[in-house]
Amino acid sequence: MTSPIHVMSEIGKLKTVMLKRPNVEVENFTPDMMERLLFDDIPYYQLRNKNMITLLKLYGQNGTEVLYLEQLSAEALDDGGEEVKLNFLEQMLAESGYVAGVTHDALKEYLLSLDTQAMVNKIMGGVRKNELDFVPADLASAAEEDDYPFFMDPMPNLYFTRDPSLLQYGDGVEH
Repeated sequence: MTSPIHVMSEIGKLKTVMLKRPNVEVENFTPDMMERLLFDDIPYYQLRNKNMITLLKLYGQNGTEVLYLEQLSAEALDDGGEEVKLNFLEQMLAESGYVAGVTHDALKEYLLSLDTQAMVNKIMGGVRKNELDFVPADLASAAEEDDYPFFMDPMPNLYFTRDPSLLQYGDGVEH
C-alpha cells in the first residue's frame, strides 16, 4: 500500500519530485508556434538541458527521489490496460483537433504501432506531418494550414512542471 500525498508546506525537505526532462518537445519548438502555444520566447534546449542536469545533481546530493513524468505516464497506461491506453489516445487526439476522420485514424494507427513509452514520448514531442506516410484527402484536412509542420503540437511546457521559470537564466540563482 502506498502512502497518500500530503503536502503541508513548500519549505520542508523535498523527499520526492516529479519532473519532465527537456527533450524533442523543446527542440521541435519554432518561432511560428509562439503565439499558438502561448509562449513569449523560444525555449533554448541546450540551456534547459544543462539546467536540468544541474538540478538533478542537486536533487541527488540531497537524497531527493526523482520521478520522471514521461516514464510515469507510460507505466500508468501500461498498468491500466488496453482500454485506458485507448481512452488516453482518443483524448489526446481529440484535444489536438482530431475527434474522427481519416487524419484521426492515421494518427491513431501510427501511435498505436509504437510501444507505450515511445507513444508517450511522441505525443509529448509532437507528431510531425512528415513522419506519417499519409496524405489527408478529406475536406477538413485540406482546409488546415499546409505549411504548419505538425499534426499534433509538441508540449514544450511540460518540463519543470511546477515552475517553468526555474533556473531559466543558468546563473545558478532561482528567478
